[in-house]
Amino acid sequence: MPWSTLLSTPVPATSPIPAAPTGRPVVFLIPHADDELLWMWLIIAHHVLAGRHVVAVLASDGASSTVHAALNGTRANGWWPASWHYPAPGHERYAPLTTEDFVAGRDAEFVDSCVALGVHPDDIHLTAEWRQTEISEERARELILWYHALYPDAGFYTTWWGDSDPNHAALGRALRGLVLDGTLTDARWAVRRAQGPTAPGAVEYVVAADIRAQALRMARCAAQAYRAWAPERGRYAIGYHSVPGEFAAVESGGPVWIVKNP
Repeated sequence: MPWSTLLSTPVPATSPIPAAPTGRPVVFLIPHADDELLWMWLIIAHHVLAGRHVVAVLASDGASSTVHAALNGTRANGWWPASWHYPAPGHERYAPLTTEDFVAGRDAEFVDSCVALGVHPDDIHLTAEWRQTEISEERARELILWYHALYPDAGFYTTWWGDSDPNHAALGRALRGLVLDGTLTDARWAVRRAQGPTAPGAVEYVVAADIRAQALRMARCAAQAYRAWAPERGRYAIGYHSVPGEFAAVESGGPVWIVKNP
């Protein structure tokens, strides 16, 4: 059974997830596939459980990841048990991935992760005709304004403007600029775990214990989308090849950090 089917199976009726979103929209602008889980899992799941209309937008294609070379057998990878992949004509029996194959694999992981976090499939946007590998602040501003026009009363989350990744920072700066110039009034920024304790203005995102427990179950399910290895189905465990330690932190319920003010 495909991961998308497994992860979209309805939760039991005893779950606090509402049958349909009733609250004001909240748009999550995600730089790369896996950022929604690594830095925002508790935020997204909490908004879903609270009945908000959650929209997840993927802002780049992720084509620059070094995992592509690892999957094609030209770079070692510490997470993979054998350290090296041996695609066809090697013993792993999958063809070396084109850029299109690799991007499609990342997209599939992102969609399945978002579904596991409770986002409705219709509200998961890959922006495939618009996005590029790198995100400039100008293009990030364009993307935010696009979704502001679609959801004029929405709140927005993205990654912090001081993030060590330039693509994360570009989205953060663009959102910050739109708040400072008065275009938007409801915005927050997720901070990567390593920077959370020292980022100016960052606070830990805290929810009630029962909501956190349910959100963690959802996040652990979402993590499996990034661990799935099924090349014949276009699943290459790209997330876990990339940052296995960060996924371990999510699965153990590590803290999530946000900046509330620009």
